[in-house]
Amino acid sequence: MRINFRLLILCVFCFVHPCLAQPPPQPITTTIDGTDYKQVQVPLGKFGGTLNLSIFGSGPKTFNLWASSDNTSSTLGGLLFESLFDTDPDTGEVIPHLAKSYEIKDGGKTIIVKLRKGINWSDGIPITSDDVVFTWNNIVFTGIEGGGFQSLCLIDGKYPTVKKIDDTTVEFMTHIVFAPFLRQIGYQPAPKHIFEPLLKNAGKDKKKAFLGFWGTSTKPEDFVTSGPFKLSRYVQGERIEFIKNKNYYIINTQNKKLPYFDKIIYTLVQDPSLELFKFLANELDVISVKGEDVALVKNREKKKSFRVINLGPSSGTESLVFNLHKEKDCKGNCKTIEWFDNTYFRQAISHAVDRRGIVDNVLAGVGKPLFTSESLPSIFLNKKIAAGYEQDFILSKKLLKQGGFTWNENNDLLDLKKQKVEFTILTNAENNTRQAIAVIIQDDLKKLGIKVNIRPIDFNTLIGRSDSGDWEAIIIGFTGGFFEPNEGANVWKLDGRLHMFDQKAHKPRDWEIEIDKIFNEATKVIKFQDRKPLYDRFQEIVYDKLPFIYLVSPLRIFAVQNTLGNVRPTIYGGVIYNLESIYKNNL
Repeated sequence: MRINFRLLILCVFCFVHPCLAQPPPQPITTTIDGTDYKQVQVPLGKFGGTLNLSIFGSGPKTFNLWASSDNTSSTLGGLLFESLFDTDPDTGEVIPHLAKSYEIKDGGKTIIVKLRKGINWSDGIPITSDDVVFTWNNIVFTGIEGGGFQSLCLIDGKYPTVKKIDDTTVEFMTHIVFAPFLRQIGYQPAPKHIFEPLLKNAGKDKKKAFLGFWGTSTKPEDFVTSGPFKLSRYVQGERIEFIKNKNYYIINTQNKKLPYFDKIIYTLVQDPSLELFKFLANELDVISVKGEDVALVKNREKKKSFRVINLGPSSGTESLVFNLHKEKDCKGNCKTIEWFDNTYFRQAISHAVDRRGIVDNVLAGVGKPLFTSESLPSIFLNKKIAAGYEQDFILSKKLLKQGGFTWNENNDLLDLKKQKVEFTILTNAENNTRQAIAVIIQDDLKKLGIKVNIRPIDFNTLIGRSDSGDWEAIIIGFTGGFFEPNEGANVWKLDGRLHMFDQKAHKPRDWEIEIDKIFNEATKVIKFQDRKPLYDRFQEIVYDKLPFIYLVSPLRIFAVQNTLGNVRPTIYGGVIYNLESIYKNNL
């Protein structure tokens, strides 16, 4: 029997967005001794101390941000390397960051970016337009980067041009209007003086050399960064330590260089319970609170010196995905591919999944059912289908019959060849939530006569398996976003690196072709009201064809120690987006 936690949780925690303070004035550019500093207009803090954070998993796969293909590596890389633009945490608008300003010309086809003068890499070498141009022309457009960003930049078969005007001016130009381009050109510049010699000496296999550079065994002193922190120490399987970058370009209103913290330590955790205990013991300063722990944390909030913050539904998506790819020689796996490639089968699975049960029992009521490829907070959400449907075994069985399935005398589901339907779901062992979701799906599908096996594996191994095609079904999540569906183009376009439900070369299905066409067309439309109907149609296709079966959207609940100052949560920014301005007030 499943326990409904929703009333229990709601009685101790009112799920509304946090009451946000009035937004501070926008940062300004202050030129001191020829350097264009970014000066933040927030209350002054105290210098010194250590910010203690945590991150799930076995650790990063690389510290090379441009080679990163996993969330851990990308998160940590964000401390080391700055983007040209940032997102306003209150409005979601694009604002200058490493760049000083930008100008849009030619109806949107040309963007002129002005960099800050006098800013440096952590080794003292100036950051210039040469770094920006090199990053785009020698890393992105050549396809040696590891995150699939290249596929997002191909516009009607052509790449943009990126050209140096002078040392602090870069011209980005597209041959047609490309609506997402302004956000894309925020892409972090790489240090040319480090990567250019590497690529020149790499021989024919430049990509291999690039992806292997700045790996987890690299000495910390060998890194050159632009972010607020530098790598100090990596103890594999335990923690990652960062120290302040004294060449950072953001200052406070007294013209003192930020960040305030001397050090950040990320503790690697495999168990959410351990993370919570560390927070309650004041060993961590900020944590994301799992649904099942919200009642406990709210109860302790009254006795401890911390606060709980609700930022609403996550921008990410949790889903069950089947491997639809059929090799010429299936090596015994043809039957599962035939099941998974049957639209009726996928629809039956989706209608059998108890999403509300997952919310109530896995997320302890701290979440919402999810049915769409766009996250619930997305400005592009198709609200006509967002509510989805309730669990319905009668409809599931009807759909299975339409798909050619039958049942034997033991109520085992059989395919056309009278083979029992059985498959294995993989998910990452570090994520207890996904494992619990898998158990509920296993129980739900058992009622349809389907035997589901669950196999948790290390996240890095899981990514390797998904890339190789050696899998049947996976429960996985994508980080998603609020403002730009095209950020998911590497999942949905036929040539996308993360087109994981059928990743290898294949004859595309009609609906895959339509989705690909939508993503191409939508990028050529500037006005939101004209773009949204295209992405509405995209969501309708996914809702019907179900290459991903979307499951739930957790609420983003955080606990923050009251010893931290200048913490100002926002729906779009999160909790510690203004990392350089946060400090400890008990020093």
